Amino acid sequence: MKFAFSIPSFLAYASSIVLLGFSLPLVAQIPGSNISAECQTPMPQRLSTIDDFISMGHFQEDCQKDSLAAVSSFTQAIKLNPKAEEPYYHRANAYAAIGNYKDAVADYTEVIRQNTGRRGYSSGAYWNRARAYEKLGEKQKAISDLTQLIGDSSPNVDEYLLRGNLYRDLGDKESAISDYKSAENILQQSLNGVFGTGMMDARYQKMLDKVRTELSQLGVSLPAPQLRTRRTLKAIAKMEVVRALNLARYTPQNPAIGKFDAQLQDLYKQLANSQPQSYKGTVENLILNAASEKLEGLEKERSELIKRVTPDNPAVGLIDEQKKQLTLLMNTNRKQFDALMHQD
Repeated sequence: MKFAFSIPSFLAYASSIVLLGFSLPLVAQIPGSNISAECQTPMPQRLSTIDDFISMGHFQEDCQKDSLAAVSSFTQAIKLNPKAEEPYYHRANAYAAIGNYKDAVADYTEVIRQNTGRRGYSSGAYWNRARAYEKLGEKQKAISDLTQLIGDSSPNVDEYLLRGNLYRDLGDKESAISDYKSAENILQQSLNGVFGTGMMDARYQKMLDKVRTELSQLGVSLPAPQLRTRRTLKAIAKMEVVRALNLARYTPQNPAIGKFDAQLQDLYKQLANSQPQSYKGTVENLILNAASEKLEGLEKERSELIKRVTPDNPAVGLIDEQKKQLTLLMNTNRKQFDALMHQD
């Protein structure tokens, strides 16, 4: 289980809007389907409102893997209320899924036209329309949409990367370099925990390597990535877990625990002096993730061990004590995180 209490907007756009209960007394028969065992999207029990048809469209996409059928469901929702932007957005996504980028662009454009600054789907529409324009070979239009996003929102690495690629393809070397450098800076900050995910996904490292390769191919020489904060954070998380495991064998006053405490004290000092500074709660998140991962491993180890020995075996007892210490570590860091988040 991964713990991520604060998630940045790098890799996806949140799409949330509440429809205003507009519906007509239209009832349609719900078709049968072969539902995937992995599907978690519920099938609506009836089809009479906008929300019913939107839910049906999601069911058809997620469970039946039928984006063409989903287009029909979202179209029915649009017929019920042509002024509701949500079904246009979902229909555009379904069009894109079947490769109909022209109609996808038209629906994304309608979403953008209808949105008047309220919380809605315009950011996602700009991003997805840019991707659709890219597929259609209309790179300048894609650049225009990405520029709109970059100007209106917090830094997003995907936007800079895609716009950099488009500038590169169009032969605009200077603009491509500028966007790749912006992307590199965001990725380094992410890997250093500046944005507070407490996860520092390995995908970001792969993206950083890729963008640095692009810059190198464009003749840009860069210093080594500055990821000292990341290394310190990961070292703290690892050391905290090892200390907890050793508390299953030794008392807190034991010299062995004292060595861990001294090393941790030094690491926390390094973190306090590191640049850039990580977001508050990042180290607690990393410790939670590391402890949770180790706890899952111990549970599997105990399950296998209990098949060969009795529950009162010392090896089983040691694992149980280690699980207890990891749980205490997780609870402590969860409380510390909550306290940080409630600070003014």
